[in-house]
Amino acid sequence: MKLQFLGAARTVTGSCFYLDTGRLKILVECGAFQGPGDIEELNKEEFPFDASEIDYVFLTHTHFDHIGRTPLLTKQGFQGKIFCTGPTKHLSEIVLLDSARLQQNEYTQEPMYTEEDVKHCMKFFEPYPYGDTVKLDDNIEFRFRDAGHILGSAIVELWVRNNEGRLRKLVFSGDLGQRGQRIIKDPDYVREADYICIESTYGNRLHRNKDETVLEFLSILKEARENSGNVIIPVFAIERAQEIIYELNLFYENGLMKDFPVFLDSPMASEVTKVFRKFKGFYDEDAKRLLAKGNGPFKFNEFNITQNVDDSKRLISQKGCIILAGSGMCTGGRVLHHLVNNVEDSNNHVVFVGYQVRGTLGRQLVDKEPIVKIMGEEYEPKAKIHTLGGFSAHGDERDLRYWLRNFGKSVRKVFVCHGDEDIAEAFAENMHVELGLNTIVPHHREVYTLE
Repeated sequence: MKLQFLGAARTVTGSCFYLDTGRLKILVECGAFQGPGDIEELNKEEFPFDASEIDYVFLTHTHFDHIGRTPLLTKQGFQGKIFCTGPTKHLSEIVLLDSARLQQNEYTQEPMYTEEDVKHCMKFFEPYPYGDTVKLDDNIEFRFRDAGHILGSAIVELWVRNNEGRLRKLVFSGDLGQRGQRIIKDPDYVREADYICIESTYGNRLHRNKDETVLEFLSILKEARENSGNVIIPVFAIERAQEIIYELNLFYENGLMKDFPVFLDSPMASEVTKVFRKFKGFYDEDAKRLLAKGNGPFKFNEFNITQNVDDSKRLISQKGCIILAGSGMCTGGRVLHHLVNNVEDSNNHVVFVGYQVRGTLGRQLVDKEPIVKIMGEEYEPKAKIHTLGGFSAHGDERDLRYWLRNFGKSVRKVFVCHGDEDIAEAFAENMHVELGLNTIVPHHREVYTLE
């Protein structure tokens, strides 16, 4: 049985793991690469397998770096089944259709796939709930567990029989969330495995206390309101936008904030919010209690959703407001226009509430670059730049360590993935020393034989 790492190896993007059991050929994730040009060029690499020979694909969640090349797989002849949770299926269609439109409208090169390719791809999606053990045949079973990262995110447990007839358990963490997030539940813990693939995005740091983060967020909003400034929040359309809206809802409903309008200027985030409303059963207890009181988490008096491009353009002249817009790393979308209009004004604030990949505009702003290029023009950032790490949907080093600690002594190897190279290596070394685990940081396209 062989496991090959076709993405998220010494980088935080492009998750794709190819498992050849000798009987079955399986993918866990089929993500796209995002970031600097040399990273995105990896999307052009040929798959090192015949897509028509892949039996199953397992998707942990809907972020583009985990699903972005799935339509390319079906375009090239995949005829198997794509397993995921219900929310992941619904959200994937939104994300992939948006990607196809962007590729067709904005790229000078030939797109990876079209909207028709996405619609064809969605026919292969087959959703399953958390907790059900599903036997596909005598050689493989799987179960989804809640990863606590975004709505519908899953840990994948695979029981696979190898060529020698031995049953081996593989666990793929996907992206693990931090405990205490708004809306969604905390991550589940898994007790045993032979092989583990774990993410390491924040494997070298601890998030700021959530209460402190919320207070800092509120203080930023109050300062901007007092100075008639704007607050620009680049958001990821899935989860982060909804969590921030939820937090703002609490501010306004509890009288902590007023007379400071909020605009969600992201068509995709608006569509995603509809999916959140559909899958209330995935909410945590706090969110369910809020619903029971008749207070929907995505609706309050000063909250506005832009309906079209004209509404978005009218925000150019708006002063004293909060604007949430994509993309979360400022690699495209409407947030670029809002940054152009706001980033050189010292009364304004730009608040980052998610991870910024190296090479992105978001990362340049976070790193306080003196000059940044936005849509081909140079700008000198004078707005106050904030990073609120406490809102991260990723678990930090403590969360990841505690998750690993729950496994028994049966673990043969732990593959540390989905992290910048230095972070992944440091986390792997720490887990080897502290927990006595046989940790490995794979390279791109590296193949490992699983006993």
